[in-house]
Amino acid sequence: MPIDPDLPDLPDGASLTEGVAADAVGAQLGEKRGPHTAGHTHCENCGTELKGPYCHRCGQHDFDINRSFTHTFLEALENFFHFDTKLFRNLIALLFQPGRMTAEFNAGKRASQVPPFRLYVFISILFFFLAFLGKESTSPVFKTGKSDGPRAGFTVDGKPVSWDQLFDETKDDPEAQAALEKLRNAAAKLDTGLAKATGQSTETKETAEEEPIELDSKSKKPSSGWELKLEEKGRMLTTAEGQQHMLHGFLAAMPKLVLLCLPLFALYTRVLFRKSGQVYLQHLVLALHFHTFVYIWLMCKDGWVFLASWPSSTLGGLVTIACILWLVVYPFLMLRKLFANSWLMTILKTLMLGFAYLLTLGTGFVITAVIVLLAI
Repeated sequence: MPIDPDLPDLPDGASLTEGVAADAVGAQLGEKRGPHTAGHTHCENCGTELKGPYCHRCGQHDFDINRSFTHTFLEALENFFHFDTKLFRNLIALLFQPGRMTAEFNAGKRASQVPPFRLYVFISILFFFLAFLGKESTSPVFKTGKSDGPRAGFTVDGKPVSWDQLFDETKDDPEAQAALEKLRNAAAKLDTGLAKATGQSTETKETAEEEPIELDSKSKKPSSGWELKLEEKGRMLTTAEGQQHMLHGFLAAMPKLVLLCLPLFALYTRVLFRKSGQVYLQHLVLALHFHTFVYIWLMCKDGWVFLASWPSSTLGGLVTIACILWLVVYPFLMLRKLFANSWLMTILKTLMLGFAYLLTLGTGFVITAVIVLLAI
């Protein structure tokens, strides 16, 4: 069955497997290469007669080491810009032509494309790098509330911080350290005064805090090890430092989580569109291209909104709405093009796919959050 009405029939499963396995060689060949100028008639690696710049048996490039550095540099520069042009065309196709790249790749037209997995890895690394970059503060901004003394509210870049974090951030500023020490002493005096006013001394309070540990086993049993550990982790999350560690650990785990869930996306489409006759590798290519699109779209969206907001904030709002709508509509158009189902069946199956995959991601997020929490 054709993948797309405008494309030729799909080769058999064996041919597709061989094509995916030969992605690296296909990426080297590219769409268009310069003339074969090395001058060798046979491959220097395996001795096979050459029909072009690459050996069709072992894949080695016919390279003549006895030539000028300038010639070699210019050839490398040409190859770089050729790859850059191919990458740019692939990104444009992914963004605005749902399903086209996947259909062409599965139909055997792979020379003009960056291999799907390589493209996914490159874009995902860039996406999560920018996500980390956005969370890093280049110059911390300290602010306090209007009130003085222990009730002053401290924030770093708009986020509440603990005493320890404040002392650590201001260790190179003696004046700030002295001011914080005065506030800490004032807070300690206020706590002592409140304890005396309520008829409790500091020693009585400490004794009261120790009482639950000394209670008889019949009245109250001590908490188990796991409960104590979870309570400790919960207290850590109430501090700015603990929240920062949790966020960084979660962001660091996200690329691995999505990469683990990606094959399940391919499996879901394989089950939902099993009548298409496509093998799992084709669905895996679809999953790689779709996730790459999502990363690119999320990276580009803020830039487009920013540019549109320059002449008018209303235009920026309209561009924001258009970007969100395209992100929602895209999977429907992509699956419609690839599998040629009726619109009703495409909508139903896409909704089922979205529900199953969001449930998978949600479960993965919860498990990842627990693992990160226990690790900090």
